[in-house]
Amino acid sequence: MDSKTRSPWSNTYDPPLEDGSMPSERLRRLEIDANLAFDQYREMYFEGGVSSVYLWDLDHGFAGVILIKKAGDGSKKIKGCWDSIHVVEVQEKTSGRSAHYKLTSTAMLWLQTNKVGSGTMNLGGSLTRQTESDASVSDASPHIANIGRLVEDMENMIRNTLNEIYFGKTKDIVNGLRSVQPLSDQRQQAALRQDLAAALQRRQAKGDSN
Repeated sequence: MDSKTRSPWSNTYDPPLEDGSMPSERLRRLEIDANLAFDQYREMYFEGGVSSVYLWDLDHGFAGVILIKKAGDGSKKIKGCWDSIHVVEVQEKTSGRSAHYKLTSTAMLWLQTNKVGSGTMNLGGSLTRQTESDASVSDASPHIANIGRLVEDMENMIRNTLNEIYFGKTKDIVNGLRSVQPLSDQRQQAALRQDLAAALQRRQAKGDSN
């Protein structure tokens, strides 16, 4: 079965599909603005990569997905890829001046380093988090701004968590398995510890004899 995908930029299906689902005219305008906004967000935070925003209508609002992908170019002996998927559901209140936002975000990270000091190391993992909030909707605070703040805060939190969990724990494990210190330095430190222990024992023995 052929996969048919609608481009959020041109609003056309590839391959062409006559009866494909399309966003309403109002939501299509919002989708265009959202793609432009998150394209700037991606460039600001990731300095490259690709992003896409898809929106679809719901009975009392709309939903959408924000996709961001950044692959490393292999420079500095580091390869990797970041994929983030943000699914947002917006329930608009009857007044139209406020809305309830539900965001579910998943980030997938893969890294490979190849350096003289540490050798080749592969690291990968994923993290999913969810948040909900109510916000006012106005010209000064439109849907895109409200969603953008949620996504930005969520990605910052996920990055910090990945840094603490994956990088921090991996560093502890690697340090426990092997040391990057030269063997001569380790021997010197061991000899110093032995000398200090012997000196303390002599001092303690001298104190006991007095």
